[in-house]
Formats: sequence, structure tokens, C-alpha cells
Amino acid sequence: MDKAKKIIKIYFSYQKELKWLEEMAENGWYLDNISMGMLYRFVRKEPRRTVYDIDRFHLSKKPSLEEIRRKEMFMEMACEMGWKEVTHDASMVYYFSKEYEENGVNCLHNDEESRIYRAEKFREYLVQEARKLIFCAMVTSCMCFLLIMLGSQVEWFYWFAMVYMTLCNIQALVYWRFGVNSRKELALTREEWERSKDPSLHKTVHRLLLTNRGLNRFLSKQSTLGWTLTGVTPTRYYFERCKGTEQVYTMDSKWLVNRRRRAHGEKKIEDAKDFSGLNNDWEIQSLHDAEERGWSFVCALENRSIIYKGEAGMVTPLNDAKYDNSLRWISLIGQYGFILLLCGMLGAVIGFISELLGF
Repeated sequence: MDKAKKIIKIYFSYQKELKWLEEMAENGWYLDNISMGMLYRFVRKEPRRTVYDIDRFHLSKKPSLEEIRRKEMFMEMACEMGWKEVTHDASMVYYFSKEYEENGVNCLHNDEESRIYRAEKFREYLVQEARKLIFCAMVTSCMCFLLIMLGSQVEWFYWFAMVYMTLCNIQALVYWRFGVNSRKELALTREEWERSKDPSLHKTVHRLLLTNRGLNRFLSKQSTLGWTLTGVTPTRYYFERCKGTEQVYTMDSKWLVNRRRRAHGEKKIEDAKDFSGLNNDWEIQSLHDAEERGWSFVCALENRSIIYKGEAGMVTPLNDAKYDNSLRWISLIGQYGFILLLCGMLGAVIGFISELLGF
């Protein structure tokens, strides 16, 4: 009888989990079962280099014939490629394994299209679970409000509701972040993912930059250190090691695009129905203008501005230099942040008026 052991581990990265399972197999411990998403059961066998991969199969309550057949077809294809189904967890994530093949195909999803399709399935499931938790918290909140309006004094329920809503919101945030991260990492091959985690090739800098001037100074300094920008969030800047020439950056916006168009006697880009800034016609124009001048796209910020990069001395300025060195504000809060800010301001005004009127 094979020896067995159980290990409790919690992973918020499928790529890290798969890498750990492969390391366990190299030490002679092979995955046998997963319970509760964190209890792993391993059996002892002869150590071999083994690769693991995952996919997710979750049928809707009213599945179509195509949905039912899809899983069967995938299982048959995986078997033909040498993959063996090991187990699945409670969320219907299936684990597959096969012996490593030198110079062979060692990933279950060996093309970009299938990896993106799988990544979207995981993201959709995790985000959907987050929405369910938020809905439960909202229902509990409405029940509390209703009891208060009816004058009920059920103190234990209020404490229960507060704890329950807090846990639901925390868990929803975890699911949402896990879904976003899973979408990113499962769209990559193992080699691409490992390179993205290599600190000598990639780094993340936490920085709050509010103006174009501050952004350009920061990016110029990173460029002289050999790092080129690959992505931006409101407080995080992602870089990869740059080989070759120094990089320069510029930022474009709808206002600057329309300024260039007016200078050439063209009609400005505007949309009277676009209250939240979702119409990206200006971005199409911006991209054409930038590419004509030798710039390459880096990332867009909340559909309000775009960052471009280029080799120093090889690009033509997109706008006047004064705009890259200006104190113009970089968009940070975005659409949802603006709505929350607006609601907060309206709430403060209503509260102030109510206080004045003695309500």
C-alpha cells in the first residue's frame, strides 16, 4: 500500500500552486486529492519530473448541448496528449498531470487563445462569487434598515449583521482580486509567468504621482537605471529590464488631442452623450498621431490619458514640451471613484441642510 500524507496550504496563485505540486512530485509525493480547497493528500511513489496543469468545468443550471459536450471533448483531447485527470476541488477546478517530456509539449494549454479562454473562465467564476457575497451583504443591510424603520430593537441581530456584512465584503474583495490576478497569470505560459516574477527582470514601484511633471521625472530616473515602464495603476508602476537605448515618455489626453486637431483646422472630438468618458474615439486618434511620430503605446489610464514611450532622440514630440513638464493632474479616482466622491459630497450637503433645518 502506498504511503500517504496530508498537507494544509492556502494558495492565491494557481501558478504557484502548480509549481509547488511539481516540486512535491520531484520529491516523490504525488497529488491524490484536494478537500476544502486547502487540504492536499499526497501518495508516495518513485520520484519523477512531473508537470501539472488545471482547467475549470462548471455547467450552468440549464446547460446547452454544446456546453455538455465541451467537457467530454476536452477530456478526450487531454488524454490523447498524455494528460491524466488527478482530482478536482469543490469549485470544479480539475487538476491534470503527466510526466515531463524533454523537448515536448509540457503544458495542457499550448496556445495563447486557449490560455486566454481558460483564464476568462476562472476570472468570471471568481468575480461572480464576489458579486454573490456583495448581494448577501446588501440584503442583510436592507433587513437591518427595515428593522430600524419599524422601531425594532433586536440588538443581537444588529451585531450578527455587522459581522456578517464585514466578512462578506472582505471575502468578496479577496475573490475579486484573486479573479483579476488569475486572469493575468493563467493567460501566461509557465516560463512567461516565472520571468514576470524574476526580480532581476521585473519590478513594481509603489508611488503616488499627481502631476505630469512628477511622472516624467520619475520615469526618466527609472530609464537611466535601465528600467522601462510596462503598466500603471493609481499607485503602482510596473517595469521591466530594458536593454539598449534610453527611453523617454510622453502623456496624451483628449484635451491635447483636440488641441492638435484645432491647430490643423479639424473638428474636435466630442460626444454629448458620453457623460462618463467611455467614448474612446480620441484614443484612436491619439494612437495614430503617436505612431506617426515614432512613439509606442504603454498603457491607458481610466480612459482619460495615455502614456507612450520611445527611444531618446528617435521620436518627434507629440505635444509641446511644456505639457510634459506641467502641473496638470493625472487621473487617479476614475469613474467609480468619482461617483463615490459625488455621493459623499451630496450626502454632506444634505446632512448640513438637515442640521440647519433641525431635522
